[in-house]
Amino acid sequence: MNTIKNALLFLLLSAVFVGAAQAISYLWFTDEEMTPFGDRIKFRHGDTLDGPVHSNSQIAIMEDPVFYDVVSTTECDFWCGVAYNPQFLGPAPVFRAARMAVPRWPELAQNTAVGQGNYFAWSGSVAMLVFTGDYITVYRWPVGVPFDSTGVCQIIVVTHPTCLFFDCTVRVKGIVSGQVTVGSSRQIQIEDDIRYADADSLTGATPVTSQNLLALVAADEIKIRNTPANGRWNSGGLGLNQTNRDSTSVVITALLYAGSSFTFEQQNDPDSGYVFDGAPDNRGTIYLYGGVYQMRRGYVHRSNLGSTGYLNRYRYDQRLRTMLPFGLRDALAPGTTDTLDFGEVAFGTTVWDTAQVYTYFPGTLGSVYASYPFWAVRTPPFEGNHFVIPVRFTPPGIAQYRGFLSVATQEHYYQIPLVGRGVPPEGAGILVMNVAPNPFNLVTTIRYVLPEPAAVKITLYDILGRSARQLDVPPQSAGDHSLMLNASGLASGVYFATIEAAGQGATHKILLLK
Repeated sequence: MNTIKNALLFLLLSAVFVGAAQAISYLWFTDEEMTPFGDRIKFRHGDTLDGPVHSNSQIAIMEDPVFYDVVSTTECDFWCGVAYNPQFLGPAPVFRAARMAVPRWPELAQNTAVGQGNYFAWSGSVAMLVFTGDYITVYRWPVGVPFDSTGVCQIIVVTHPTCLFFDCTVRVKGIVSGQVTVGSSRQIQIEDDIRYADADSLTGATPVTSQNLLALVAADEIKIRNTPANGRWNSGGLGLNQTNRDSTSVVITALLYAGSSFTFEQQNDPDSGYVFDGAPDNRGTIYLYGGVYQMRRGYVHRSNLGSTGYLNRYRYDQRLRTMLPFGLRDALAPGTTDTLDFGEVAFGTTVWDTAQVYTYFPGTLGSVYASYPFWAVRTPPFEGNHFVIPVRFTPPGIAQYRGFLSVATQEHYYQIPLVGRGVPPEGAGILVMNVAPNPFNLVTTIRYVLPEPAAVKITLYDILGRSARQLDVPPQSAGDHSLMLNASGLASGVYFATIEAAGQGATHKILLLK
């Protein structure tokens, strides 16, 4: 029974996470969990992730990290490290999950910035962006020399929404108002807290009504700089006992995308040019409210010197399901099907149609999924910027049906609405019944079509043929009818709903899951 529940849960989560149109579906997404050097990076003690987690490779876990939402991986199990005792406080983990397509947001952000006149070709320089409400102060200085605060390049007045793209390394900090996307062809470095004006200053938690939204999109790494504000020198020598938040911890409210890794600076490796004299070097905690997409897992906590880096407190910004950052929205090109409408289809018969998907950039077609009672097929060509998705509709009853065709490409995840109506077969004088949802948890709806006025008797039988519940309905007119079935008091399992009316009968198999 648990296997059935998990399978059904995964189908439901697939429909939700592939998501509302062009949604950001995950708190944490990685394409590859190991470093280029073969190091396996783990979730570990002190890490908490409150939001969906997915990886296209094997996730490593040691000690007791806490996961509050679904964790999915394409592999058949986790890699288990020392004292393996993860806390899954949400749904059960999903293994052998579908591989998810990797977004190509740097290209989208660059194109949007060029269109706004906000592309800065500053190769050989470093840029510092200091956010102050509706203003961004931009400093520019040559690579290899110390930061010079006298080198103000310009002050940008944010005209919401704004997309900025820099052909150089970018550093960011400050208080963000409005909707801003910052892109870099190289690294983005986090100098100090970067948070919304209405976010909690300690945890980054943001009201669901907030209209502030930041995306940091780097073609290379996103890196936490080893600054005093970010806990340099072991949080002033006190490590995790440091209580002054100005000397430890990093608050980030943003969607982060790293074409390489989300990681931290100067990890106490000799070749980094920085080795802390003491041990451990616990710099604090990363409080992230938003999401992290990275192509290869990066270190934010290492075991050298007994412990180096940050504890992780990550929380998903639910607004990302429907509120995509500016500059990352235009993955679909003109010609893409807006809505696939099957019209009226006779109950029990099947019709096919096709959805057309066009993208701005050539890429790969990933997963396709159509919600019940629609069904989609992934067909070639799998490469290019034009994909044809066959979709079928088989109405299980006499009713209006709505759903979504979810498509993943190399650029994005998005949905196309599906519509169809089940109607009685032409000239049919038969009794028709349908039960939905099925499977169901406690309450479901029985829909039926009477060919003539009649009294109705509905009986629920268990798998042994014993009557479990009986519903008698007074005489009703010909046509569509429905009634609610409440299964309270019944055990989980398979049942058969039988309807008798007008001298006819019909039976429907249903599954109750509690």
